[in-house]
Amino acid sequence: MKPLACLVALALCTAARGDDPPAKAPAATDHLQRFQGTWRVEAWDTGGKAADDLKTREAFFGANVFVFRRTGKPAQAGTVQLDTTKTPYTINLAVREGEGRDEVLLGVYAFAGDTLTVCFDPKGQQRPKDLKPDAKDGFVLVTLRKPKPPADEAVNIVGKYNSAMIDAMTGKPVLAEVTVERRGDGYVLTYRTGDKVMFIGTALRKGDQLSMCWASAGQAGVSVYKIEAGPKLVGEFTTLGGLGVVGKETLTPWKKTD
Repeated sequence: MKPLACLVALALCTAARGDDPPAKAPAATDHLQRFQGTWRVEAWDTGGKAADDLKTREAFFGANVFVFRRTGKPAQAGTVQLDTTKTPYTINLAVREGEGRDEVLLGVYAFAGDTLTVCFDPKGQQRPKDLKPDAKDGFVLVTLRKPKPPADEAVNIVGKYNSAMIDAMTGKPVLAEVTVERRGDGYVLTYRTGDKVMFIGTALRKGDQLSMCWASAGQAGVSVYKIEAGPKLVGEFTTLGGLGVVGKETLTPWKKTD
């Protein structure tokens, strides 16, 4: 049974010391998390020519898949590969469906707050050197903006947690480590004890509530959480097709436990 950052960067104008260690590249998995979800298209220029149908366009990223939509229909779809060790960061868009099918669009990208800028070669022949291409190169320059979440969704819940569950039948506590990740416009929660995966859940957020369905070996269930500052998730769970017994669970920011 399922028993159930805000990082501020300070730019220094002074020269770096020669003996300073090189800056560590961000993990590609962390950047892929930042891609997740549906984005508004603020600008879409091809060879310096601006598209005039921006209101009909949007971009979606879920896991390592991208979908560029027009009037609600997919225009291009495929997989994403990032390399955060390069300057600028590079992106490969392998098109599986739609315009440019079977091409790999070579590009570069950068984040700035809630804005994502991507520049790529629509012909898949060469990679742009930066995010300021010459019109003669024929590259596509896209500016995407993530819609501002409602006020009651301001708490970022992505991260690692300690889960304290109270088994509804026995009343005994059960502890686990939980990783919360974005997956498109939803979330994936993975529960582990040591190296063992207990179960995996898929969740949707509405305001300060997170609703999840989960599955483990031979069993499934639902959980509903109240999201609090911290972040902290306080919830209840029950198994599908079970007795309707409800257990309680609290997720708190992860700390290593013995």
